[in-house]
Amino acid sequence: MPEISDHGGRIAAALRGAIAAHPRDGGAGHDMLAVAESIAVHGGLDVGDLRQRQLADALGAALLVRVLPFGLATPLDRPRLRRDAYRCAAAAGADEGTTLVCVAAALVAADLLRFDPAMTAIRVRQSLLEDAPMALLNRLTIVDPEIEVIEAESDPGAALQLALSELEWTGCAGVASALARLGEAGRGDVGTLTAALAGAAAGQCDVPVEDYLGERADRAAQALATLGAAAL
Repeated sequence: MPEISDHGGRIAAALRGAIAAHPRDGGAGHDMLAVAESIAVHGGLDVGDLRQRQLADALGAALLVRVLPFGLATPLDRPRLRRDAYRCAAAAGADEGTTLVCVAAALVAADLLRFDPAMTAIRVRQSLLEDAPMALLNRLTIVDPEIEVIEAESDPGAALQLALSELEWTGCAGVASALARLGEAGRGDVGTLTAALAGAAAGQCDVPVEDYLGERADRAAQALATLGAAAL
């Protein structure tokens, strides 16, 4: 089984990427950082703490971004990350279909720490084969790079497929490459999702963020990596 190279650095790159894609306060990247900090403090999901952090009312791709830290923190403990991602999404008021896509997103984040996008899609599809509807399983594939980029903000399954495909198309070259290829489609939460996954896959964020946010991301990332090591 491939080892995770620079686990803490990859988590930090994912957090930084999400913030860099949409730096304004209240964006999905800031909620992702808040969730990561909550996990760091409590050693896992604490729904009460998340409610106190006054996260935004997330829908669609934004909710997928929120659950990514569960996959990044304990990527080798699949039952745990699936349980925590599911509970986090359900606590946010997501319906069953969206909740399952959130679980898929957390699994994608976990596997991108070790595998390329194509293998990640295969692994996550296999993991959810008995639990997810065919509509979601069909989204866990890489689409043709010539396909027209469609509006995916309100469709979490389409958002996840587009983000994973963008990483494949750009060869996991980094956050900047992924956002550049998305163009206008990368200005919303789909861009934040793509940037976070691109950071995790590349192991670095090549788009700058404000110093204090970067420092928060780095601290949370090291705490999550320590948690992941303890879960082995």
